[in-house]
Amino acid sequence: MIRLLYIDDNPDACTIIDAFCERIGTFTVHLLNSGESALEWLSMSTADVIISDYDMPGGMNGITLLRGLHTHGNTTPFILFTAANSHKLKKEAYRNGAFSFISKASSGKNTIYQLIRTVYWAANRTVPEQQAAHIK
Repeated sequence: MIRLLYIDDNPDACTIIDAFCERIGTFTVHLLNSGESALEWLSMSTADVIISDYDMPGGMNGITLLRGLHTHGNTTPFILFTAANSHKLKKEAYRNGAFSFISKASSGKNTIYQLIRTVYWAANRTVPEQQAAHIK
């Protein structure tokens, strides 16, 4: 099972992603609506992959959350999944260590399939590192 943390203040987006992941059956999904709540949750729990929107309530956007995670030593693969589709934002996401940047503005189901494929890829790329950590 892939432990997925999905952060988005849009309840419709949360419902769609949660239902899609539940249908697939290989995910456990934890939904949150702000970067602050994500940092708090991650201080007590773990995820294999984090997906975050860029625009969120409070003082933290997706890039600020990503920076905060890295400041606290969290290197969980981070996917920025946002309607704010600009080249500048994409460059900023990658410069700050995002695993991937996916635009919600893409066409329909293809966007969700792209997101899920990226989650599988991110989760599977971290497996050898996790196994190595347990061996040491």
